[in-house]
Amino acid sequence: MNGWIIGVIEDDKVQAALLDAMLARAQFTPLVYSSCQEFRRRNGLSVVDMLLLDWNLPQENGLDLLKELRAGDQPALPVILVTANQLEAQIVEGLNAGSDDYIVKPVRAAELVARIESVMRRYHSPHPAHEVHDPFTFITAQRRLLLHDKLLKTTPREFDLMLFLFRRPGKVIARDALLAEVWRKSASVSTRSIDTYISRLRRNFGLDGRNGWQLEGVYQRGYCLVRTHSDEE
Repeated sequence: MNGWIIGVIEDDKVQAALLDAMLARAQFTPLVYSSCQEFRRRNGLSVVDMLLLDWNLPQENGLDLLKELRAGDQPALPVILVTANQLEAQIVEGLNAGSDDYIVKPVRAAELVARIESVMRRYHSPHPAHEVHDPFTFITAQRRLLLHDKLLKTTPREFDLMLFLFRRPGKVIARDALLAEVWRKSASVSTRSIDTYISRLRRNFGLDGRNGWQLEGVYQRGYCLVRTHSDEE
């Protein structure tokens, strides 16, 4: 095991204790929160590596928090919804809201561990800690971006989008793919925000040719990041 910190939002004390014990036995580090409000108050987003999120919670249900986590410039946090509801429509609703996976109660320890590891593999594919795409350097663990060794100010979403594009130079990337991989939302969600971010990347990071890279729009297909020249030329 990797010793990940797994947040658990569960108001039922018996269920919370059960999940806590399962995670500890699997050599994860569980942190239990009784509500969405407590998760926010204790700044859980900056602490946990993954979240097991109960759907039915007092005051605010888990789906509302999930939608909040998938909105704006929040760091991409792996989330598995946990619920007693086996209805297909609810499962689909949770996945479309941005859940990475779904577990139906009663939770079985082996299945829980397997699903956690499967989701975490998708988030932590093998890449070096530092990636150089001249003249940019991406420090992936800290989401820091350097230009000629000068630290640039970026939001988490800008960093994730930049890195995704720089890992695929010369390839046309559809908006739906960006939405699914960077925003971790379904293709049914509006893609307008992507166009706004693309314009921001061009303007703020010189992806209009100034730094040797051109972020081009491809009509009715998406975007393509192409190398134009060395920025030292």
